[in-house]
Amino acid sequence: MDRTIVESIEIEASPERVFSAWTDPEQLVAWWGDDQTYHTTSWESELRVGGKWIARGKALDGSTYSVEGEYVQFDPPRRLGFTWKPSYDGSGHTVVELEFAPTATGTLLTLRHSGFATDESAQGHRMGWQRVFGWMRTYVEPKKAVAQ
Repeated sequence: MDRTIVESIEIEASPERVFSAWTDPEQLVAWWGDDQTYHTTSWESELRVGGKWIARGKALDGSTYSVEGEYVQFDPPRRLGFTWKPSYDGSGHTVVELEFAPTATGTLLTLRHSGFATDESAQGHRMGWQRVFGWMRTYVEPKKAVAQ
């Protein structure tokens, strides 16, 4: 069975804006998480191929977690790739590749996450990335005026 996740989302923001939201530690902490699941509390990174990164957070039950890795692609604002090793999944590191393609209205963001050891890990991450995409879209898209 193919355990590779491929997800895409269209976002009404420029590739530069979306790329920045994925690479700036302050922005990542601001949008990665919600009150129903978990919150990222810190993010440190060396933005270059071979540079390390680590994110730490707190789950709803108060437990802590971390995810860490190394950048394997860094081509702003087109591509970002990194290894992914979460403390909550003992199946080893996987690889995440993001592509930021310009569209008429913003960006088509495509994620490819590969290297999962188990179907369970792949499925859990697939659901997680769908949440992450929603958080990121809410953060980067311009707020629309509400008609009175």
